[in-house]
Amino acid sequence: MQQVHGDRVVRVDVGDDGKTIPDCDALITNDIKVELAVRTADCLPIAVKDKKNHALAVVHAGWRGLFKEIIAKAINRMIKEFSSNTENLKVFIGPHICKKHYEVKEDVSGKFKKYKVGEFMDLAQVAVSQLTELGVKGKDIKIARRCTFEDKKLFSHRRGDLGKSNITVFARPY
Repeated sequence: MQQVHGDRVVRVDVGDDGKTIPDCDALITNDIKVELAVRTADCLPIAVKDKKNHALAVVHAGWRGLFKEIIAKAINRMIKEFSSNTENLKVFIGPHICKKHYEVKEDVSGKFKKYKVGEFMDLAQVAVSQLTELGVKGKDIKIARRCTFEDKKLFSHRRGDLGKSNITVFARPY
C-alpha cells in the first residue's frame, strides 16, 4: 500500500501481486494466492482474518486512521464482499508505539474523548474498543507487546527513524 493515513479500502487479487496500491490504508482479499503486507514505523499493523470465508484484511492505522474508522471500513467491506461475520474474525495487532511513548496534544486527544484518551494515547486500546464495538470478541484479538520506540530492532518515527518502516507480512486468507 501507498499509505496516506486515510480511510480508503481496496480489494486486491492475484493480478495485483507485487504492485503498490496507491492512496489506501487497508487491503482486503479472498484470493488464496495473495499475501498482504503493511508498513509501519509507530502505527498499528493490523490483520483481520476470516478463516470461514477465506478472507483477509490488512490495515495501517495511526490516530488519523482510527479517527476515520479505517478498521470498521475494512471489516464492513469484508462483510459486504466476502460474507464475513464479526463472530468469525480473528485479529492480530502487530508491533506499534506503546502508550508511554505516544504523547498527543489536545487537538488529537479531543477526537478520542469517547475512549478516554489523555496526554498519552494507547493506539491498540482504541483499536480494540472499535473492534469490540463492531462485534469482534475480545478473546479473538491478539496484540503484540513490542514497542517500536523501545525496541531498537524496529523502526520508530518518534525515535527519529524518518523514512524507514517495518514491514509486516500477513498470511494468505486460508
